[in-house]
Amino acid sequence: MKYISTILFLVITVSIFGQREETIFNNRGLSLTGVWGGSTNGLVSFGEEFSLNNGGFFAFELNDNFLIGWSGYGSGETLSDGTNVDIKGNDLLLGYTFNSYKAVHPVLYVKGGRGGLEVSGESTQNVSVIEPSAGVEVNVFRFMRVGLEGGYRFVTGVSGSAVTGSDLSSPVVGLRLKFGWSWK
Repeated sequence: MKYISTILFLVITVSIFGQREETIFNNRGLSLTGVWGGSTNGLVSFGEEFSLNNGGFFAFELNDNFLIGWSGYGSGETLSDGTNVDIKGNDLLLGYTFNSYKAVHPVLYVKGGRGGLEVSGESTQNVSVIEPSAGVEVNVFRFMRVGLEGGYRFVTGVSGSAVTGSDLSSPVVGLRLKFGWSWK
């Protein structure tokens, strides 16, 4: 009987102290679950002309679905009146992948920050760019994903006579090649 009560006491003690109290700021917070990088290519418009918007990105994956990182891009076009317009930037990238473990899954991205606008005959000026997008992503391999997305590029802070913010703001359709690893 003495051994049974000692074992019962130990089991109860371990189970009481073995439980961990849940709090808002415990281990269930943000955790790094992957690293991704790759290229983005899309079509944007400059007034009535279309241009290829090329770029790249690097992002950390948090809690299996949330991405936070950096995105760089550049695009340019010669307008019908002979004016050269180039826009380049480095933006904050935020993304969310729904059910990223599935072969095909939806994604949401938003990137935004300051960019440089160069218009021939004018000095380079700083502009603000925000580009939300939504799309679908396919897990080709464990280390490679391909996404097709569409969104809208908002450009503000443009001053000058050759182009306006509304000339540079346009729908965007793009292809994202994503390489990296998720260790979930």
